[in-house]
Amino acid sequence: MTHRFTHETRVPQPREKVFAWHERPGALTRLTPPFGGGPDQVRQAPSDGIKPGSEARLGVSVPGTFGTVHLPWTAEHGEWEPPHFFTDRMVNGPLGEWEHRHVFEESPRGGTVVRDEVTVRPLPQWAGKLNDLGERAMTPQLERIFAYRDRQLREDLAFHDQHDGPRLTIAVAGSSGLVGTQVCALLETGGHTVLRMKRGATTGEGVIGWDPARGLLNPRDLEGVDVVIHLGGQSIVSRFTEQKKREILDSRVDSTALIVRAMGQLPAEKRPRAFVVSSAVGYYGTGRGDEVLTEDSSSGEGFLAEVCREWESAAHGAAAHGVRVVNVRTGLVLSPSGGLLRAQLPLMEAGLSGPLGGGRQWQSWIGLDDMASAIAHLALTEDAEGPFNVAAPNPQRQQDFAKTVAGVLHRPAVVPTPLAGPKALLGAQATEELVAASHRVDVSKLLGTGYRFRHEDLRSCAGHLLGRTG
Repeated sequence: MTHRFTHETRVPQPREKVFAWHERPGALTRLTPPFGGGPDQVRQAPSDGIKPGSEARLGVSVPGTFGTVHLPWTAEHGEWEPPHFFTDRMVNGPLGEWEHRHVFEESPRGGTVVRDEVTVRPLPQWAGKLNDLGERAMTPQLERIFAYRDRQLREDLAFHDQHDGPRLTIAVAGSSGLVGTQVCALLETGGHTVLRMKRGATTGEGVIGWDPARGLLNPRDLEGVDVVIHLGGQSIVSRFTEQKKREILDSRVDSTALIVRAMGQLPAEKRPRAFVVSSAVGYYGTGRGDEVLTEDSSSGEGFLAEVCREWESAAHGAAAHGVRVVNVRTGLVLSPSGGLLRAQLPLMEAGLSGPLGGGRQWQSWIGLDDMASAIAHLALTEDAEGPFNVAAPNPQRQQDFAKTVAGVLHRPAVVPTPLAGPKALLGAQATEELVAASHRVDVSKLLGTGYRFRHEDLRSCAGHLLGRTG
């Protein structure tokens, strides 16, 4: 059975601008939903944009009898007529056929109508659960996917309208991580040139090779770079052994100091103008309870607070070279692709989530798209300087957080979970600082720079990320 599906998105921007957005690197990453049921991971960017013959490799998550199955999906672009339309089709993947025609029309009321026309043919009967993608099952799934794409396109175009300044060259360390991938894609769709800093790689087209462990970074590779964004570092989700703590600290401080030294070795006129570096709300330490934390609040106790202090101090060494420095004190980044939400989803979907360790601790959360947008905003905003709390304006107590997100999935969240479980997995110190810590941060400083949140409300954020807005 062949199924045909059409979705229309109306945006206020002119057709040429909307089509150009789709032509740029990063567009596919920005439009690919993080939930299953369609291509949900870009494994290889299009080889030649959206021009005929260009290929992209993605992954698709399919629920199976023994859990989710991850299958490859290769798309090839075909017909292409700027700024009117382009097409792509699946040449390898879990369906019998997938053809997608993207049509761009000028609206009589101004702006652009983007019409997505999809033709899908499921595999034969022997393909098991994939067969369930019949018309009644497939239409809601495609509606979820294209409603997500609709919101992404609208919000990204609005972001670029707000930041319609000179196109910059921006180097990004940590570019392959959960946040870094989206930061790069968002900047690229805005017409900026992104250079990915890759460990052990050779400097070349679009890449700066470096080796923080050996202290290797050629200062000349930063010539002509306007902004450096550093998002790298060892994962903190682990037992805090003495060796692991040293790795966590060194991976952040040493790499930051290396970038600062390289910038300082360049003549002033060739030096990057800004340095945007990750930090975290862990700067404020543990035991802060209900205290509202601003950027002027004191740093707190604990290992992660120590890491953030030293990390920020290393970054501020660039200020001595006349470089604008921004420290991004990130909250809990939400995405079903990684981080806190991904870890909690299985229990939430099973209806087994609820208050964790009493549930009274404050969680300063932020959706992945707002995290990426806020970092890009701070990089592009010339008068943004110093530390910034980057989280949604409405922090939640953990018990309310669990109830809200589970509610989006139409599941209860009433099963209390003692801290004994996390302690068995992570140890007492990591549990205290990662799970039980209470951070209720104020983001007035970020709002004062003109940043516009996509999702201030947890329910709308979770609905967007999980494709459950209905």
